[in-house]
Amino acid sequence: MSDNLNLIQVKDVTKKYRLGSNEVEVLHGINLEVKDGEFVSVMGQSGSGKTTLMNIIGMLDRPTDGSILIKGIDITKKSQKELVEFRRRTVGFVFQQFHLIPSLTAYENVELPLVFAGDKDKSVVLSALERVGLAHRMDHKPVELSGGEQQRVAIARAVVMKPKIRILFKLSENLLLSIR
Repeated sequence: MSDNLNLIQVKDVTKKYRLGSNEVEVLHGINLEVKDGEFVSVMGQSGSGKTTLMNIIGMLDRPTDGSILIKGIDITKKSQKELVEFRRRTVGFVFQQFHLIPSLTAYENVELPLVFAGDKDKSVVLSALERVGLAHRMDHKPVELSGGEQQRVAIARAVVMKPKIRILFKLSENLLLSIR
């Protein structure tokens, strides 16, 4: 496949960790292509490397060897500072534990990526909360929301910047979403 047709291209990725005097290879020669608009589910047994792969694609970790191209850009060649900015504009995460800030309202939790990016257009926050059916709960703090509502706030936060890649971490599997 041509590189320009793929939103994500993982090429011969290997990831090794050092545990004491032992070196553990978690990923070995992984190849994956995800086109813009595709939904991909990465499933496997516990310890099979799913989370490691998602962390590498999401730019939270780096591979030991191989390359990752996102929108045709080799992210393995970017500095940590460049990765932070690129990730901010490209990837939205929904973590298993949601990672909502308890002292902030639903609105403020969804607004956080915009604050970090210096984006002044706050109308997208209300729009994201409306999309997940929680505009009426925007002034509530996480402790005042059900587990499902907290999850929807986390989803709204992940989509508020309109990232091309959305990664959802779940207990038994990781789901990588690529949305146009």
